[in-house]
Amino acid sequence: MSKSCHIRPVVPDSRRGWFQLPSEGARLCLNPAESTLYRLFLGHPEGLVADDLVLHWKELWSIYAHESCFDDPQLRENALVSLCSESKRVFYSNIARIKRKFVNAIGARKARGYYIKRYPNGRYRTLATLAVANMADATTPPTAQPTAPPNAPPNAPPNAPPHQV
Repeated sequence: MSKSCHIRPVVPDSRRGWFQLPSEGARLCLNPAESTLYRLFLGHPEGLVADDLVLHWKELWSIYAHESCFDDPQLRENALVSLCSESKRVFYSNIARIKRKFVNAIGARKARGYYIKRYPNGRYRTLATLAVANMADATTPPTAQPTAPPNAPPNAPPNAPPHQV
């Protein structure tokens, strides 16, 4: 079996920005922009072209609304406009930070299967898979469920997992 065929499940934690890597026994925390971008790519195993991010605006908005603590729609919009801008500076820097966090958490060799990278066909994708029933479950927790503050220590017990809709 080739390395690209190995399943690399990623489990979103009930806390914003936290992801568990069960096969590696590790967890990592991404900031709201990184987490939004990573969740978007987890939901698109076929990969995405960087210039087409704006075509996924509603999906990005939904994910970012969950991942950020911004209540102001204008602040959310500004963050997403930066992520989808033509220069792609924010996109590329978020991709690089995601890669660095995976490498720091599990090492360069293992991280290759998790971070987002550009393939020869021009698409960016991750080999990881989202380990929930569907993307809606991963991006929209029940509103009554509290979440831990984003600066909670990694060993804090997670809240109950979101129920499936």
